[in-house]
This record gives sequence, C-alpha cells and structure tokens, in this order.
Amino acid sequence: MFKVCIISCGMIANSAHIPAYRQFSEDYYITAVCDINEQAAKKTAEKHGIKSYYTDASEMLEKEKPDVVSVCVPNCFHKQYTIMALRAGANVLCEKPLAVTYADAEEMYAVAREEGKVLMACQSMRFTPDRLAAKEYIDEHGCDDFYYGELSRVRRRGIPFWGTFHMKKLSCGGAFIDIGVHMLDALVWLAGNPKVKSVMAVTAQNHKYEIGSLLSSGALTGNVDTQRPFDPEEMDVEDFSCGMITFENGARVSFKVAWAANIPEASDIRLIGKRAGIYLPEGKVYSGMDTEETLEPVEIPYKTVFAGHMYIADNLRRVLKGEAQPIIKPEEILNVTRIIELFYRSAELGREVSADE
Repeated sequence: MFKVCIISCGMIANSAHIPAYRQFSEDYYITAVCDINEQAAKKTAEKHGIKSYYTDASEMLEKEKPDVVSVCVPNCFHKQYTIMALRAGANVLCEKPLAVTYADAEEMYAVAREEGKVLMACQSMRFTPDRLAAKEYIDEHGCDDFYYGELSRVRRRGIPFWGTFHMKKLSCGGAFIDIGVHMLDALVWLAGNPKVKSVMAVTAQNHKYEIGSLLSSGALTGNVDTQRPFDPEEMDVEDFSCGMITFENGARVSFKVAWAANIPEASDIRLIGKRAGIYLPEGKVYSGMDTEETLEPVEIPYKTVFAGHMYIADNLRRVLKGEAQPIIKPEEILNVTRIIELFYRSAELGREVSADE
C-alpha cells in the first residue's frame, strides 16, 4: 500500500488527483492533504474522509512520510515543492506543466534520479479516445514522419476566474501554459518527440473582463469555492497566442491557443506526414489519393472527465511495483518544457527564438 499526500487543495486535487488515487484503493491510501489556505485543506480532508490536513508542506512530509506526493500548487512553485517531496523520500506526480524552463525541469529530474524516485508530469490529455487511437495507428504503421502540423485549443469565453491562473507571478503565463500545454504535449508525443529547433510566438490580452462560466473555464466538476476570487485588474497574462514551432527534423507546427476568442471552440490536432495525415478529434486518416479511414476510438475504462489522471495513477502504481515503465517519459517533458520556455521568450522579445541561444 502506497501512502499518498496531496500538496494544494484546489479544483484539480479535489476533482482529479484524489478520485484517481481512490480508483486504485487497493494500492493507494491518502493519509493527508495540505494547503496554505487552512479552509481549503480542512474542507478537502472532510469532504473526502482524509484523516489529517496541514498548512505546512514540510511538516506534512516529515510527519506522514508518504510514498507518493501529488504537487498541485500554482505553476511557479512546481519545482520548489516537487524537490521538497523528492528529498523527503517520496515519488512525485506533478501537475502540468512540470516546469516553465528547461533548466528547472532538468534539475527536477536530476534530483529524482539522485533520490532513486519516480517523477511523473501529469500530462493527462494524451489519454483521450481519439489520441490513443491515433498513437496506436502511428506506432503500428510507422508513420511518424510528419513534416507539418497544426494545433488549436480555443475557448469562446473561458478565462479561469478562481485561483491564480491570471497572475504571472504565480502561474508564470496564461492560456498557453494552462490549456495549450496539453495540446502541445499530445502533438509532440504523437509525432515521436522530435526535438525543438525554434519558436515564434505572439501573445495578446483581449477579453479579461469577459470570463464566461465555471464550465467553460475548465471547472468541470466545481470544487473552486475555497479558491481566491478573480480580479480582472490583476490579470497580466495572455488570453490569446499564436505562432510557429520548428523542429530539428524540419517539421513545422502552427498553433493558436485562447482562453477567450471570437471564433468557434476547438481542441484540434492536425498532422501531415509522408505516409499519412491525421485529423483529431475526428479520428480521420488520409493516405493516397482517395484513401480515407476513420479510426475506432480506444475505449476509456474510466467514466470521468478526468480519465487521464486515472491512466497516470494506474501507470504510476505499476511502475512502483516494477510491473511497467512510465508512460510519460522525461525526454518528452524536457522537450515540451523547452518549447514553453522558447514560447514565452519569443513573445517577450518579439522575434523567433532558437533552442541554441
């Protein structure tokens, strides 16, 4: 039985991490939760029948001595709490994005290796029926020779209006690092993890006073009532971005990501290769002049909007028991993290930025 502790008791901890561990109660037991907001910690513990709650993570780690820790704090603190948990002897499941700079991600993985622990980034949106089917097709047919791609993650009005998503000093970025990273990770994974060469990015803030609903902003199951209220005057991150990613193999990917935009909502990935082109979420494969195939979606065994967290929790327990290898690999996350870093550097400088700068 693996003892589990949760650091930060916001929406993603309550709606995704805790249910995922509970799904595999034969292997996981949640002993405590922690949040600097005592009300949030107390309410989470009471709601889920968890014995202990804390407001100090180091105290929790020292007293509980967990085998696994979920790090669900705002982005800018992922490194701090992940390393704290690793040094305390725990394996770590860290919410996306693992880090916002390549150097930080590299250091986090180095500490995990040094401590002999597993560090897994929670890139949960790989595990959708269409993307799993596409990955099976790509691997089976050896058609990862993509030379062009597109990704779109667009909400009409979906600026998160709880917590600190809108504050750069805590979240380190806006729409791209929040919802765009899921699409970026899925595309890079599907394409065989080609190394990034350069990024050209443009960001903008257009709709900070038009936030939408809880559902449209990602709080699919609520659990935000103890979170910090939104003040649009504090918002200093992008709600829209677009640009181009160039990879070392010559492939290029154009992207647009928005919390709020006056276009149809989208969660699309397009990949064009020499052997085939793949359109998601439609699951369409194009090869040859008149060949069109519709992939059969992979059945998801977990009936929840956060099924990806179930996949990851399942994989993590199997890795810890010596039965499997990690499905989310460090080299993939390092590549994605480098793209994130180049993205924000490019937006800041107003020009294309290369990985070797």
